[in-house]
Amino acid sequence: MSRDQWAAIAATIAVAVVVILGFRVLGSPASQRLVQADLRTVGAIAELAQQINQKWATGARPLPADLNKLPSALKQDPVTGKPFVYHAKSNDEYELCASFATDNRNAPTVNTADPWIHPQGDYCFQFQASTQVPSIPYSY
Repeated sequence: MSRDQWAAIAATIAVAVVVILGFRVLGSPASQRLVQADLRTVGAIAELAQQINQKWATGARPLPADLNKLPSALKQDPVTGKPFVYHAKSNDEYELCASFATDNRNAPTVNTADPWIHPQGDYCFQFQASTQVPSIPYSY
């Protein structure tokens, strides 16, 4: 074999290794779609929490027993269409719950201090109406 043929074989093997490592680190396109869907759910929860906090700050105290007065679009998971679960826990503490397709706790780029870390399945985020809703990450 000539030097050019060996170089072509080596380059092909290198490209294959990089592609395989990329899928191993980032996950398949299907798993990335699930991660992005979970990010949309987190974003919707953050927006709903901001609305609840804003109503509380403008005098709607204590927290409402339910979210009937808010628009339906705010109360639904944009991915599944199911309503978020809301529980008022005290005068200014509440939780919002949703179901997640992925577990982002062990993602390679996750910050362990990120308040939006969640397991796969049903999970509830805790909020306090008197504090600002944490900003959501751009990606995991």
